[in-house]
Amino acid sequence: MSEKSFSISFDELCEIEGIESQLIVEIVEYEIVTPLNKRLEETTEHQWLFDTASIYWIQKALRLHHDLEIDWVAVAMLIDLMQQKEALLKENRKYEQQLKRFITGNIV
Repeated sequence: MSEKSFSISFDELCEIEGIESQLIVEIVEYEIVTPLNKRLEETTEHQWLFDTASIYWIQKALRLHHDLEIDWVAVAMLIDLMQQKEALLKENRKYEQQLKRFITGNIV
């Protein structure tokens, strides 16, 4: 099973989500999210592309920063921990499915 990912441009992200461009730049600087094409040296912020999963993490980061009045360093650490937890849960579900198939004898 593959996951589909779509991208959204920097300007679209700012417009659709109603986020000031400087906030997006700050979030990228703290590595809360990374644009898909940021590694290209000639890329300016207005050329950045984000995967749609980034929108979720940007919204979460903004809420943490605003609602709990947490500085960006702490927000970056919390988001990193949340992303690690999500990855571990996903991996655990995969292993549980494999174990279930092994136990029931439905090995593919």
